[in-house]
Amino acid sequence: MRGWSIGIIAEVLGRSDTYGFNRLLHNHTSYSQVRVFPDSGQDSYSRNRYQTCSTRFETESQRPGICIDCVKEDIDSLGFPYWRRDHRYVNVCAKHNTVLLRICPVCGKDISYHSLGYGHDLLWGGCKGRYIHHYESKKNQNEGQLIFSRIFAEIGESKLSFDLESVLAHLADGAKKMAAKGMIAEEQLVAINWKIECSRRISDTWLDYRPDVMYTRNIIEVIATVYGSFAGLVDSLRVADKLVRNVDDLMRIEYRDRF
Repeated sequence: MRGWSIGIIAEVLGRSDTYGFNRLLHNHTSYSQVRVFPDSGQDSYSRNRYQTCSTRFETESQRPGICIDCVKEDIDSLGFPYWRRDHRYVNVCAKHNTVLLRICPVCGKDISYHSLGYGHDLLWGGCKGRYIHHYESKKNQNEGQLIFSRIFAEIGESKLSFDLESVLAHLADGAKKMAAKGMIAEEQLVAINWKIECSRRISDTWLDYRPDVMYTRNIIEVIATVYGSFAGLVDSLRVADKLVRNVDDLMRIEYRDRF
C-alpha cells in the first residue's frame, strides 16, 4: 500500500491529522517494524512526505498466509475471519505455533490465485464449497521459525521505540560477550556483525518498507540469537539506560526532522 493511498483512507475515516494518520500506519501496515527503531534525531513518527509519496509500506507481491486456528477463533468470536498483516512475512503463527497456509487446501493452487492476488475470496467465500475452517491446522516443529514469528509480532506491537544506533551497538556488544564465553562460534559472530551492518539501513526514508526482503529479518535474527526474545532485548536496553521513547508520543509530533 502506497503512502498516498493510506492518506486517502485516513481522510475518509476522518483520521487525516498527524496522530490519526500515524496510528493508521502503525496499526495496519508493516511500517511499525522499522519505526520501532528510529534515528536518535528523529522526532516525528512518519516524517512529512509519507502522506503524499509513493513509498510502499508493505509489499503487494508477498503472498498472504492463513492460520487455520486464527480463522476458527475469528468465526467463533466475531462470526467472520480477518487477515493478519504479520502472516505475510512469517511462516508460523506466533500465537498458535501452526504452519501458515499459502497453498489452498481445496484446489492446490497458491492462495493469491483467489481474488486478484490477495486471496480474499478463499478466506471469506471458500473454494468449491469448502472453507478454511473445515481443515485442521499443522503444528510447527521448527523452534527457530516460532521464535522469529514471536519477535516479529512483539516489534509490531511495541509501544516503545529505541534509538537504532544504540540497539545495534548493544546487540554487537552482546554478541561479542557471547563469543568470548564460547556460547557462539567465531563464524557466527562474523555473520551476526554482517547482519547488524545490514540493519543500519532500516531508517532510510527513501526506501520501500518491505520486511520480507529488507533489514527487519536481519535484526530479528540477531535479537533471537543474542536475547531470545524482543522482551529480553528491551529489558537489557533499559538496564543499560539506552534511549527509550514512547511510540504514541512520536505519533503526535509534526514533522521537524530533516533528511
